[in-house]
Parts: sequence; C-alpha cells; structure tokens
Amino acid sequence: MTVIICLVGNYLQRPFDGVRYWSRRMGITRLYLLYSNVEAEDETAVFSYMSRRNAEDLRRRLEILDPIMVGYDPMDHKDVFKKLYGIVSRARDEGEEVLIDITSATNVAQGVALTVALMFRNTRVYTVPSRRPAWYVRGRIGEKEFEEWFEKARNQPSLEPIEIRLPGYRLEPRTKYEEREWEMEKRLLVLLREHGGAAGSISEIIRWFGYAEATSTLRNRFSRIVRRLELKGLIESEKGAKMKAIRLTDFGDILAEALAEGEFEA
Repeated sequence: MTVIICLVGNYLQRPFDGVRYWSRRMGITRLYLLYSNVEAEDETAVFSYMSRRNAEDLRRRLEILDPIMVGYDPMDHKDVFKKLYGIVSRARDEGEEVLIDITSATNVAQGVALTVALMFRNTRVYTVPSRRPAWYVRGRIGEKEFEEWFEKARNQPSLEPIEIRLPGYRLEPRTKYEEREWEMEKRLLVLLREHGGAAGSISEIIRWFGYAEATSTLRNRFSRIVRRLELKGLIESEKGAKMKAIRLTDFGDILAEALAEGEFEA
C-alpha cells in the first residue's frame, strides 16, 4: 500500500493528475496535502494564498481519498524536514511505500524531499511535467514584450543561499579499499547493461569478468559485490530454485549508461 505526500504550491491540475495516475496503479492508503500556512505581508503571501487555495480544491476533488491537510512553511528547511520525516517514518513503520510529489514545491521543499528520500528505502519522489513547459513566457523571441519579460525574469533579486543538508552516506568511496571495490562495482554495472540489463546467475557474471571457472572463492567475492550494489539501490536480485537472477534497477541503468559513455571505460 502507498502513501502520497503532495507539496502543494501554485499548480492545481498537474498535482491532481499525478494523484489520479498513481491511484489507478496502486492502493492509496493516505493522501497528505502539505500547504503553506505562513502569514506574510510581503510577496511570499501570494504563494501562501495559491498554496492554500489549491490544497482546498484538491481536497474537494479528491475527497474519496479523504486527504489529510498539513500546514507548513515551505521556505523553512527544518519545518519541511520535520513534517516529511514524521509522515515517512510512520509509513515505514506500517510497511507502506511513500511517493512525494514535488511538482509544485518551492526549491527548498524540493531539496528536502530528495534528502528524505535518500534516507528511507520506502520513499520515492516524482514530478508531473507540463504539456506546455513555456506557458508562462510572455511574447515571442525577438519581440519587445519577450525581451522585457526575459530581462526582468533573469534579473530577479535573491536571498542568501540555503544549503540543503544531506545524509552522510554517499555512493562514492571514502577509502582506497572502497575505491578498488567501487571500480569492480562500476564495471559490473556496465557489463550488465551491455548484456541487456540482467544476468541469470552469479556464475554468469563471473564469466563476464573473464574467469574460466566460478570457484567458491569467486562466488563469495561477487556475491558481496552484488549485495553492496543492492544496498545502494543499483541492482535487484531474485533467487529462484537453483540460481540468483540479477538485474539493473532504473537508477542503476541510468548510472550504467553514464559510466559507459564517460567516466568508466570497461
């Protein structure tokens, strides 16, 4: 079962379509609508108004899911983290998957959502693209109206940067030993992609690396490599009656393609 957290901002239709998309594909146990409850008199009041109004409209449109309204400050790093962490942590304890919609979120909220997703294995993040990505642009290229809009848009004043705090774990190695093992792991990712994204067994992978025989020592070593890549979310395995099938995850396939085209040469 799945929990959806929708970070509601200035869009209505796209988050609505996103919830409908997932509800047709999986059971939705809870829907959280996080909206801005910040009382302000400056320009941020406009975002709060749009966020609250869209959240109310989403609640009415999606009343069959009995949405849970949660107020928060989408520009406060700590407040965003605490709200998301509490919801995701509860879902993990109850054995539920979590989807976080960042389609309409502030930049700060988007960053925090990704941070939380890196901390919990039950959590994924999605966005709903617009059919007309440049709908807000005024005028056409070469026209005075466009040039005036473009000049104003690209010179908007800013506040001080806000660093998005991340968990300490990274895919990249920290020690010489980890560097050597990471090279082996990267090579395996590339080889998996070259062979259609999957291997039928550990023994098959061992042969890809040029070994004539899959000895018990080699099987133990490559089993550890596979396990590490599983923990990193880059491959998944399924044990059958006699062998263990291994395949790239979606992210593993993206990384393998990047490695094959640039960073790593098999």
